[in-house]
Amino acid sequence: MYINVVTVICLAFLIIETLYLAGNIIFKKRKQQIAFVRSFKKGKFAVIYLTAIPLYLIGHLYTGTAPANAFFLAIHKIINLVVLKYDVSSIEALMLANELYKNTVYFCFILVGVNAILFTLSLTIQHIWCGIQGIMSVITSKPKLYLFGNNDQNVAIYLSDKGKRNKTIIDDISDEDCEKLYMEKVSFVSTPSPDLHLKGLLQFAKRINREHTFIINTGDEEKNIMLCTAIIDELSEASDEVKKRLFLKLKVYVFGDPRYQAIYEDIISSGFGCIHYVNKYQKMAVDFIDRYPLALFMNEKQMDYEKSLVRDGVDINVALIGFGQTNQQVFLTSVANNQFLTAGEGDPVLKPVKYSIFDKDPAENNKNLNHSYYRFKHECHESKSIVIDDYLPMPTLPAEEEYFLLDINNKDFYNKIRNIVMRNPDDANFIVIAFGTDLENLDMAQKLVEKRKEWNLDNLIIFVKVRVWHKEQTLLEEKGCYFIGNENDSVYDIEKIVGDKLFKMAKMRNETYDLEYNITHNAGLVIDKAYLSNQSNSANENWYKEKSQMERDSSLFGCLSLRSKLNMMNLDYCPVDQENSPPGLTEEEYIDIYAPDDRPVSAGYSFRANEKEILQYDLDFKNSRRRNMAIQEHQRWNSFMISRGIIPSTKDQILNEMVYDNKKKKYKHSNGKNYAVRRHGNLTTFDGLVEFRQMIANRDKASELEADVIKYDYQILDDAYWLLSKNDFKIIHKRDHV
Repeated sequence: MYINVVTVICLAFLIIETLYLAGNIIFKKRKQQIAFVRSFKKGKFAVIYLTAIPLYLIGHLYTGTAPANAFFLAIHKIINLVVLKYDVSSIEALMLANELYKNTVYFCFILVGVNAILFTLSLTIQHIWCGIQGIMSVITSKPKLYLFGNNDQNVAIYLSDKGKRNKTIIDDISDEDCEKLYMEKVSFVSTPSPDLHLKGLLQFAKRINREHTFIINTGDEEKNIMLCTAIIDELSEASDEVKKRLFLKLKVYVFGDPRYQAIYEDIISSGFGCIHYVNKYQKMAVDFIDRYPLALFMNEKQMDYEKSLVRDGVDINVALIGFGQTNQQVFLTSVANNQFLTAGEGDPVLKPVKYSIFDKDPAENNKNLNHSYYRFKHECHESKSIVIDDYLPMPTLPAEEEYFLLDINNKDFYNKIRNIVMRNPDDANFIVIAFGTDLENLDMAQKLVEKRKEWNLDNLIIFVKVRVWHKEQTLLEEKGCYFIGNENDSVYDIEKIVGDKLFKMAKMRNETYDLEYNITHNAGLVIDKAYLSNQSNSANENWYKEKSQMERDSSLFGCLSLRSKLNMMNLDYCPVDQENSPPGLTEEEYIDIYAPDDRPVSAGYSFRANEKEILQYDLDFKNSRRRNMAIQEHQRWNSFMISRGIIPSTKDQILNEMVYDNKKKKYKHSNGKNYAVRRHGNLTTFDGLVEFRQMIANRDKASELEADVIKYDYQILDDAYWLLSKNDFKIIHKRDHV
């Protein structure tokens, strides 16, 4: 009787294990399935073997073996069973006598076999899957994406691509990490020599007419630079014909610390138009400014929407809590974009944003800012060694900064913040928190929200950096408090890397700029379809191969400023298909608001098959909102250049300096634009641009119209409707909420 009871109990345990096994394999997600199967061999399911002990024990007792001997003999059989040595000789008598017992033993043996087979298959399938992925990454017609560096950031980039490309992560990857990548269904190649693997891929990329994208993001600056050097060496061996078109199909994006930006920019200049630098902190800052330009939060008490000017007596205050790499880039990007004007005696004048910078470490004497943003201030604005008459009128400083060496726990911290945000009830006040971990930043935001209520402020907007944010992490759901800095959304997304909306608009803006420049400087030019096609191809090639990183960024930041400019007119833009958005304005409605009494004039022909109307400019830039916005654009451009360490050229340099034109293979006048030594002849006031064109026209014995550069400050808003609509955006009236 006891034999059937023990057998039924063992059978019940085995059935439960079978159902548990089937449930985990059928109903769990891939990652959980693989983890489950691989744990099957690691002792998690020892109950199968424990169930075999009583089965062997009763089989031995049935043959008359002493209980102690029967138990130890059962243990010995189980040890053999672990290594799949099936042996029923010692229990064969009971198996012949009891059908239930026999079937239960065989059932147990089957589960032991399944245990081993599933684990083995799991490892085998991993290698088969990786092999197939490796073959597919080469032979399919899909674009290719190779990511050098096994880290969470590259995995996020990999997963952000929704099947558009064949993707592979390449690195010297540990077995444990290989298993993790396989569980995430991430294709990888583990190699001790990623640089050699890279060279092999480049050989293939040079021969095959297919898009190849390389992400260099190892987390080690020296490795990044080594891989970039290997790319340059490999591309240098290509034929001139291959080099000429390589930028069209090969894109290399290298992530680098902004402290070494000069090194990366030097690498880019040797990369045949294929290598591009990615500063993750700048990308986060650009995303922040794009989402939340300061003008978006201003109202009619602060902004005269009829003239796009800040009202008299209104200040714009920005407090930066922490001045690490994130807030440094936020500061530089904000200075280069958030530029405002207020009424002056004649033309509008700059209304500088006031930045209050808090950090527990000394932040004012920052070596990177001294090399970039503060170069103009130190070498020109405050320098006693320069002769002011040697220059065109100097631009004003783009912002005001005050530094506070204070820890957030200092007793004076909240008093300083209070003094800043309560200077004037009509001021526009902003705080950006980016000093610590996500939780530290959130904690500070919560405290400042409480202080805002205590101080009875409704004109204070708070931004808090949270790298990876999920709604359940915080109860902070206050109006006027916004999360910024989500790295996976703003940085580690493949579409944000290879070309988001701003990048596409910047390329289009650059293409139009090149065309209009050629038209202005080539009298009698025949504008036909063939010329427009050639011009479009030439502009695209120049963008990648001739334009410097700074020139490309200049176009990008110009497009970044579009939203702020529209906000100053009480307008905004949003995606055409955005839910619950108001109807978009027509082009006529936009012009009626932007330039009702100073309308842009058509030159009589179009660009890109009638999609873009070419405009006509003369030297009569009359007083209007349109002129105000052109002055604002020039001030914004000045601020961008200053933020990158550009200083003005002297009048002598504008007139006489010669630089070599690589494309035309001859020397030409620089007009003061010399990025090699970080100087520009147009870094001056709006009136200074008039003097500039007179100087150039007299030197070249040309018309002032041909030498004029003021028209380019008009074009960003003159072309705004076309630029936005061609990128699936619509212009709308500004709403009260974001």
